[in-house]
Amino acid sequence: MNQFLTDFKSLIKNHWKVILLIIAILWFFSSYSDIKAGIADGWNGE
Repeated sequence: MNQFLTDFKSLIKNHWKVILLIIAILWFFSSYSDIKAGIADGWNGE
């Protein structure tokens, strides 16, 4: 268990940018329709 925590901390420390990018991409795809609707409303001036 201790080795797992050490590996986990090392993974986050070395690859936090990639993990953050994956989370951002997943968030974007999960809320794509809301983002698209907001852009369309702003574009049309509503």
